[in-house]
Amino acid sequence: MENTQSNTTPPLYLVNETDGMELVLMPGGWFQMGAVARDPGAGYREKPGHLHYVAPFYMGITCVTVQQFEKFVEETKYEGGQYPGSDDDWNERWGYWQRDDPDHPVRYVNWEDAVAYCEWAGLHLPTEPEWEYCARGYDGLVYPWGDDWEGGRRVCLVRLKGPAGSTVPVYAHPEGASPLGTFQQAGNLWEWCADRFDSNAYKRYVQGDFSLPKDGRIALRGGSWSSGESVDFRGGNRRNDYQGYRVGLRGFRVAKAIVS
Repeated sequence: MENTQSNTTPPLYLVNETDGMELVLMPGGWFQMGAVARDPGAGYREKPGHLHYVAPFYMGITCVTVQQFEKFVEETKYEGGQYPGSDDDWNERWGYWQRDDPDHPVRYVNWEDAVAYCEWAGLHLPTEPEWEYCARGYDGLVYPWGDDWEGGRRVCLVRLKGPAGSTVPVYAHPEGASPLGTFQQAGNLWEWCADRFDSNAYKRYVQGDFSLPKDGRIALRGGSWSSGESVDFRGGNRRNDYQGYRVGLRGFRVAKAIVS
């Protein structure tokens, strides 16, 4: 689909032509990012809580699926590669994620794989602020559905794994959708973000400097099927890892800029 022009109203929903990803419009604006008083699980990496601004954009309703990633691999002849800090073998990992059903989120992909997919699809990985805004809404919900953990019944986690003992289809658990219409921003898989991780970034953000970190590991958000503690599934929870690592607990979702 062509970029939305400044003299038109962006559609609320669109399908990306290259990979078929469904995306929903995020109006953007100021939202509560980081620690909130009603969230006792907030750690030091989420402090201080602050108002943060994000421009309007589109967010993938779900994570990228096995079927979508396989199309990317077939069309580009993608073979992965070896990256600093990683001893992962692409062919071995390829065999792992191919075992999952087509409508499950693709996993065993590292950050470089996710970036390559986005370049092919004409999309980008969401930044941490974009991801958190979609997961928590404007007032900083503790979980995508609200402030009550509810025993974890709304997510794919240790006690509610898929039939293969791990992930579930990307449209499972609709009761856990975020207020902005995205699925599984808690549970199923940890999701790679676009930006580097800085544990002290919020101290700069609260001063009005919203520039993204340029060095360090890559930010991860969301919690996975193997997580057992409610704190892992909080919308403000921040993790990170090396960009080259491929493990079965990580996947990604995509975003799309609105170009005027």
